[in-house]
Amino acid sequence: MPGKRVAIFGAGIAGLSTAYYLKKAGLDPVVYEKRPEVGGRFATLEVEGVYINKGAMMFAPRLNPHFSGLITELGVTHERIRLKRFALQIGDKITGLDSWSMFRSGLFSLGEYLQWLKLRKFIKGLDFRLESWDPKLQAIHGMSLEEFCVGKMGYSQKMLDYIVQPFSSFGYVDPPHIAADHGLFLFAYGDSPVRVPHKGMAEVARELERRMPGVIHTSSKVTRVRKNPGGGFDIEVENGDGRAGTERSDYAVFATGQESLNKIFPDITVDVKSTKTRGVIFEARCPQYRKYDVLLIAKHKNPHGVHGGEMKHLPDGRTIAGMFLYRPDGDIRAVFGDYKELPKVGWSPAITLIPPGSPTREVETEVPGAFLAGDFYRLPCIESCVYTAKKAVDAIKKAVN
Repeated sequence: MPGKRVAIFGAGIAGLSTAYYLKKAGLDPVVYEKRPEVGGRFATLEVEGVYINKGAMMFAPRLNPHFSGLITELGVTHERIRLKRFALQIGDKITGLDSWSMFRSGLFSLGEYLQWLKLRKFIKGLDFRLESWDPKLQAIHGMSLEEFCVGKMGYSQKMLDYIVQPFSSFGYVDPPHIAADHGLFLFAYGDSPVRVPHKGMAEVARELERRMPGVIHTSSKVTRVRKNPGGGFDIEVENGDGRAGTERSDYAVFATGQESLNKIFPDITVDVKSTKTRGVIFEARCPQYRKYDVLLIAKHKNPHGVHGGEMKHLPDGRTIAGMFLYRPDGDIRAVFGDYKELPKVGWSPAITLIPPGSPTREVETEVPGAFLAGDFYRLPCIESCVYTAKKAVDAIKKAVN
């Protein structure tokens, strides 16, 4: 295996994980990243000792065992966020997401509350591991999250508006447009112990970078990848210093967005649905949120277009928040009052969407020696990024041997 060079395009968590596992396997990875820093959605802004994530912000060991294992292996410290620190806002009403707070909120009748508990019980019995295919999940893949909750759980429109839609917004999509299995996976984050790295998700990317000196080439824009008739790949790359040239690799792993992939290597046919959103990091004084770390805002009774995000609170009463918006003209002031926008971050993360009945895309492609890694696999998330990285590495090791 030594001497076999593997080019990886994209230094997000999928690309970095691929390089890390390839290096552990004794192969020779090289990562090309057009931006000056690594991380992609694993980017974090530090403000006065608090860390606000620009994209991915939390993980659940039950739902993300491969990602959790990677963080543990890297020694990245993290802490648990309890459900009572999650806020659900419907109109002007704010409640914690733990069972007792939801029961006392007055938002639901006893029957509606019991319906919510019934769905939670069903979700707890599901196996979300990517290496398995739970028959219960397979059976509902062809229906939307809305169809499942109405047809199987008997949910009313109120329950869809108050409960189901806020959780589906984790994937920046509404319940009619997401497969039920994917939607329940997102829903499960509200009923699983979740954790956040002490210094934000960027610490995961930075630790991977520290462990691979010389492997990652930032400010390196790949303009075209070509399959060489004699084997391997020719890579046309422009470096940050203005130099351009062609490099070679034996294998290629595309861990970049679909749009970039289609530009640099159109030989692979990739057609996965994705959603995008915009976010803003800002400073405000909002005492109504002081006891919460995460905010979900339902679209119902929501004229402002803010759908929630992460909040960190400073001792002097200020809050640093990173909020995603349903629409570009979202009115943050309507929710948080006067605020000061911090350095623009231009969030627009591409999140893979699994519509009802959509096929599963594998890491192997129609081009020998070319593989995919990212959040496209079955239940898209940070877990999918690490899991597909492992699958790609296993496939390359098999090809080499």
